[in-house]
Amino acid sequence: MQMKSYLYTVLLLLVLTFDQQVIALDTKQVDKQLTSMLQKISNYSQNQADDYEKLEATNDEILKLLKKSSVEPQMMKAPLKEATANGLSAFVSDDKKLRCYCWDTLTGGTMHFFYSLIAYDIGNNKIKCNVLNPSNKNPEGEDPGSCIEGVDTIKTTDGKTVYLVRDLFIGSGMIHGRSITAYILANGKLIEYPFFQTSKKLLKSINFGFGEYSDEAEIKLSSDKKTLKIPVIKKSEDDTGPATGKYLNYVFNGTRFVFKK
Repeated sequence: MQMKSYLYTVLLLLVLTFDQQVIALDTKQVDKQLTSMLQKISNYSQNQADDYEKLEATNDEILKLLKKSSVEPQMMKAPLKEATANGLSAFVSDDKKLRCYCWDTLTGGTMHFFYSLIAYDIGNNKIKCNVLNPSNKNPEGEDPGSCIEGVDTIKTTDGKTVYLVRDLFIGSGMIHGRSITAYILANGKLIEYPFFQTSKKLLKSINFGFGEYSDEAEIKLSSDKKTLKIPVIKKSEDDTGPATGKYLNYVFNGTRFVFKK
């Protein structure tokens, strides 16, 4: 009986090891599949008049593949080098518990349309994903969405892990916008979290519109993650003013970022 038990244990370990190797190989295959489809949308976008339906269909295929593959634990750490070199953004948090994916669908002109989703670890080696765009409210993709520019991980003194997701909206002509949104994982869900204390309100996100690109129009977080700088934009009727080079400074007090004059 002991010999049978030993053999069973060895066999089980071999099966588990084999499964893990298969999953690892799958991430490489996913990388190749994503790369192939991203290259296709690049080609189709150059001849939209004839290939627009193919362009839309291929973007939907990319979204379908990411929705399926992003919930595999191995994908949270997969390099995806080929895909990221061909237009996919895949930012991961420091603790590897949250990963953001997005890409330009190339279906717009001067206005850029982005598909995006966030995968997150709910524990017990289980991953869920939320599709940000196209959303349930705009299933056909009328919402242009935004490009995720980065993810920062903040640890609070009361034991929370807060994820700061920064994104960029690219509208027609001079219309652009940026935002930073705070998220936490709680009860198996990814939820927006009030984390930015202004002089009057406690906000889950901060956003602003601007015109021309410049370094001064970027949201900046200090290397020690203690100071968050939000650009001050010159006022205009259509939110297309230039960055002034000045910032609204928010200082981390251990539990949230608080505005300081």
